[in-house]
Amino acid sequence: MISSPSPMPDRLRRGVAAYLSNIRRFSRNVWLVLIYGMGLGLTFGVVMFTFNFYVLSLGPGFDEAFLGELQSAASFATIAMAIPAAWIAQRYSTKWVMIAGGLIGAVAYMGIVLYPTREALVGFRMLAGVSMSLGTVAAAPFLMANTGPAERQWAFSFQAGLSTVASFFGNLLAGILPGRLGALVGAGPTDTLSYQLALGAMIGLSLLSIAPLLLLRPAATAAATQAELPWVQLRRYWRLFAIVLLPSLIIGLGAGLMQPFMNVYFRNVYQKPDAAIGIVFALGGLAMAVGQFAGPPLADRFGKIRTVMLTQALSIPFLITLGLGAWLVTAGLARPEVFFYLAGVAYIFRLALMNLSNPVYQTFVLERVPEQAQALSVSLTNLVFQVGWFVMPQVSGRLQVAHGPAGFAYVFAGVTAFYITAIAVEKWFFGGQKAAGEAAVLTG
Repeated sequence: MISSPSPMPDRLRRGVAAYLSNIRRFSRNVWLVLIYGMGLGLTFGVVMFTFNFYVLSLGPGFDEAFLGELQSAASFATIAMAIPAAWIAQRYSTKWVMIAGGLIGAVAYMGIVLYPTREALVGFRMLAGVSMSLGTVAAAPFLMANTGPAERQWAFSFQAGLSTVASFFGNLLAGILPGRLGALVGAGPTDTLSYQLALGAMIGLSLLSIAPLLLLRPAATAAATQAELPWVQLRRYWRLFAIVLLPSLIIGLGAGLMQPFMNVYFRNVYQKPDAAIGIVFALGGLAMAVGQFAGPPLADRFGKIRTVMLTQALSIPFLITLGLGAWLVTAGLARPEVFFYLAGVAYIFRLALMNLSNPVYQTFVLERVPEQAQALSVSLTNLVFQVGWFVMPQVSGRLQVAHGPAGFAYVFAGVTAFYITAIAVEKWFFGGQKAAGEAAVLTG
């Protein structure tokens, strides 16, 4: 008797066909924003990987505690711009708001390279925060206005995935670019000049990434100027915002404690060179992209909020592994060259799982707020997330200065506690709700 073939190939073909069918629904405007996001992702991958090492290379007074201050400065600027950015996104074409954000970002990168003093770095890092605030607040409502319900989740996740793929190549590039460019002028791979050349090369790329935005057709956002003022919307929808923003606030506290220092973690705990850390970051970015591309079918199958809670919960064991590495290696209980691989795998899986949930939760929220409040919703989500990045990097930096590499054990213990709390809050507000019930909870 001949056994029947496995149904898996047919199921896989149907899944791929459904995926492609949803992608084909994307409009020209959506594709242009996706290309813009890829350019920014490549730039961001190089800049954020290189920036910490650049600052630490500047000498005494430029330590991990100062890195925390710089991140807090950027987050403060993002927080301060939250409400003004929402008003700007409503008052002006989101196309030109995104372009303005990109131009401001290029100026910030230029200042960081040309003026490596403590005061200037703080100021230009804040300017970079303003750039991020404008770009984030404008892009999400633009995608909402240019997508239908059927392909909306796919567009948001695809945007995140493509940007992450670009960041993957940016991380790979960042691992070798300072050494290659520095060699051209006789500088070592970890010299300040090498990092300056790598960051400087990204200024032109960030400007080039803005070009697709010039081709956008802004008609889809023309009605935005008639929306209520943000502070009026805030009074009207305060209960809705309070419910949906609390999980983002808690996640932001955990992320701010850990994420700005991950490259420092791998260097100080495991004594690895930039190139090896760049490979880990690049693989993490690639895994994160795979997770984000997998988000839409998972959300379609399990529901958005269940997908968010499940993926966040699965990331917890990997966080614990990263903390164990800092404790065991610094205590001499594990060999750094061995545990580095385990920590690298844990970092990659945690990154993929947590970032799979981000565009899913963003879409979940945007679908449940009034259209005129979408810019404010994105801005407030960014605001509460940045509260964590404003407060916690200073805590993390001081833990590292006080305890050395072993301080990361305390860091990851704190992150784990924050993430477990966020999952519990999401379960409390949304866990027992069906799709229709979710809307009732948010708007009732």
